[in-house]
Amino acid sequence: MTTIAAQNRFSYQARDQSGKVMQGFISALSLADATKALRTEGKYIVDIKPARPGAENAAASGSTPAPASSVRVKREEVIHFTLQLSVMVDTGVPLSEALFALSEQLVSEGFSIVLKAIVQDVQGGKDFSSTLEKYPRIFPKYYVSLVRASEISGTMGQMLRKLADYLMSQRETTKKVKGALIYPAFMFVMSIGVTIFLLTAVLPKFTSIFATRKAALPMPTLVLMSVSHSLIYYWYLWIGGTFIAVVGTTLFVRTKVGQRFMDWFRLHLPIFGPMFHKLYLSRSLSTMGTMITSGVQMMDCLSIVREVAGNSYYVALWEEVRNKVQNGSQVSEPLLKSSLVPKSVAQMIHSGEKTGQLPNVLNRLAAYMEEDLKTAIKTATQFIEPVMIGLMGILIGGVAIAMLMPILTISKVMAQ
Repeated sequence: MTTIAAQNRFSYQARDQSGKVMQGFISALSLADATKALRTEGKYIVDIKPARPGAENAAASGSTPAPASSVRVKREEVIHFTLQLSVMVDTGVPLSEALFALSEQLVSEGFSIVLKAIVQDVQGGKDFSSTLEKYPRIFPKYYVSLVRASEISGTMGQMLRKLADYLMSQRETTKKVKGALIYPAFMFVMSIGVTIFLLTAVLPKFTSIFATRKAALPMPTLVLMSVSHSLIYYWYLWIGGTFIAVVGTTLFVRTKVGQRFMDWFRLHLPIFGPMFHKLYLSRSLSTMGTMITSGVQMMDCLSIVREVAGNSYYVALWEEVRNKVQNGSQVSEPLLKSSLVPKSVAQMIHSGEKTGQLPNVLNRLAAYMEEDLKTAIKTATQFIEPVMIGLMGILIGGVAIAMLMPILTISKVMAQ
């Protein structure tokens, strides 16, 4: 009796002799046999791997994986991909081969799907920048614009390194700003938690003492007792009210009016307001300097700077700058009149335009603003600690004093 070896199923992507991309499944004893069979049929293999269970049935029923345009990718993955791609391009590896290698080795499954789709487009003759433009969630407009500029100038390797440095700088800045906000948020939550504990677990024990003594209670104590009573017996109303407030605030913030209010609030927030001003201005100048240095046209540059500004007030400012420049004005004219830009910064931009050194001035200003932002974050972090401790002490201390006031009153009555 002859034993027949079980065959395996492989999924593949390949090109025919006319260059058309095709995909399908093939049965073979091994990966090598499947590859040989496809080559015998005159197909040029792009990708081949063991088929997942049920994949062929899914393909037959018409269901396909989630489209690459809907994939979400972490910023760290994009930075790592950009760095690796710049090295490979600089060392002479063809772009399509470099993209294919990175899709197999360095990225998550979702990003791999995107890169394989990009490889197919690039191999089909599309520009790399035009292909990236299909995935705005992963590759923002400034990324696409810089890649397009590098394609024209033939400096893709250098541009990708510059892009990676820019992305890393923006990531570090965002992390520092978030880190500066975490501590006060934590202290605020702690203060609320301790206060609720005192009102629901400690104050009720004192209430029985006050009732037996029948002493006249001070107004602060009466208020606290009322709040404590409502927290204990009507807790569902507090939870419901909190839920409604959170949902209502979230929905409000998503509106244009709410977004504008939050943007105004960030810029006028005590301690952190100046830090946010420096963040938005640093981001704008850094993007503008990088793009102008790389040869991006001024109008395109201002459009992208407007989109990455991150605050509706700065968006309106850069929209005004773009309109003025389109009508023949200089970039510095609306900046000199704006309260969002320090006069010294606007004046340096004006000088850069007069001397023809605007790209260099913008890059130096961006570096200065980033250092200034780091200093502002450090100052805000150092200042907020004693402020939050003081506020926490006032809140919790006020509760404690209101609880002790009746005891002191009772002691005086008993001493007489």
